Amino acid sequence: MKDWDATKYLKICSPGRVNLIGEHTDYSLGYVMPMAIDLHTYLEAVKSEEVILYSESLRDGGRFKVDVLERENSWLDYVKGIYYILQRKGYRVGGMHGRIYGNLPIGSGLSSSASLELAILEFLNSSYDLNLKRIEMAIIAQEAENEFVGMPCGIMDQMAIVLGKEKHGIFIDTENLRYEYVPIPPELQILIFDTGVRRSLATSAYKDRRKTIENALKKLGKRSSKYVDEKELEKLNSMERKRLGYVLRENRRVIEARDALKEGDLEKLGKIITDAHKDLASNFEVSCQELDFFVSLAIKCGAIGARLTGAGFGGSAIALFLRNPRNCGEEILKEYRKKFIHNAKYYIVRPSEGVRRCMD
Repeated sequence: MKDWDATKYLKICSPGRVNLIGEHTDYSLGYVMPMAIDLHTYLEAVKSEEVILYSESLRDGGRFKVDVLERENSWLDYVKGIYYILQRKGYRVGGMHGRIYGNLPIGSGLSSSASLELAILEFLNSSYDLNLKRIEMAIIAQEAENEFVGMPCGIMDQMAIVLGKEKHGIFIDTENLRYEYVPIPPELQILIFDTGVRRSLATSAYKDRRKTIENALKKLGKRSSKYVDEKELEKLNSMERKRLGYVLRENRRVIEARDALKEGDLEKLGKIITDAHKDLASNFEVSCQELDFFVSLAIKCGAIGARLTGAGFGGSAIALFLRNPRNCGEEILKEYRKKFIHNAKYYIVRPSEGVRRCMD
């Protein structure tokens, strides 16, 4: 923004996340295993009376007074949502004046919205001495998205971004928010493929999937999918059995994947990842031809496992390799562009530290 004096500002680094395993399990209070990645949203800002922000990626700016928080169905709603929840919880925060940029792609299933939310919250926490703990920050960001933006997401994305740790994934029990770090060995190479298929989760079949799972759990009198026995699925209708059956299997896969990583059995991990994609595509029905095409090509190119990551319906997929995957990335991209017109890209990522004040 032209009137922003950048002589003194606070810089925040907020990573994206990729989910290694545990898709569509967090809103049923199941298990997940994501990791923060070294693609980031950056926020450079100073304290101000009102909020004035400019997004370089979107080439769009906006401003609002902190005591006037009305939804406008734009990216600023994620910022307003943080203010809304903080104020509801009794925190007094002023404004900010700054810019947002970074190398984390928007709308590709790598949690760009949660990354933005936590960048804003980390700035406010540091600048206005809120003394928020990491888990509190994750909860506030999730509530902002649920209650203000209107996106009924679980808490996985926010927890991955606040808890990220280099060289580690994070096994999370989303019912009680207990977590443990799981080492990612250096020989495991992770390629993310952005299909270029954009989707807005707030208007997609995501809400339908969540509603089906919630209705099934309510019928069974269970708070969490962790407590459902497979035999109990017989009490549900066919669609509920199909959807919740997937969730039960995915919960088991998360535990198996965690244990495979601990044991260093990367071939087993790869098989678990690929089995998860098949289940997501066949029984949870959140894949698409572009995601399936990538998974098939990645396996042919030597990946030990591949699957969609994020909520699906487009977005990104991951593939795990035991060698440098750059040549495979180029080969897959070439074949993909022959078949689809989308602006696809790939990234080779490593586990990252969580949201923090940048020191550079």
